[in-house]
Amino acid sequence: MGYPFDDPGVYAIHVTGEVDEGWSDCLGGLTVFKAVTAEEQPRPVSVLIGLLADQAALSGVLDRLYQMRYQLLYVKYLGPP
Repeated sequence: MGYPFDDPGVYAIHVTGEVDEGWSDCLGGLTVFKAVTAEEQPRPVSVLIGLLADQAALSGVLDRLYQMRYQLLYVKYLGPP
């Protein structure tokens, strides 16, 4: 499966910490899901899922999360819209 760099795609981004749902507009319109915790992960994990225009938009969201000091756990391409 190829990953299109300039086509829209749905992504899931997992970060350490609790991302406020109010930041959705600043994060490309991604939906922020409530933070979850697991025994092996002592800190809360927030999951952001949604459609982004292309990988440049994805890069912008990741940069914004970095500026907000969230630790990136992983990013997963879920497929085309």
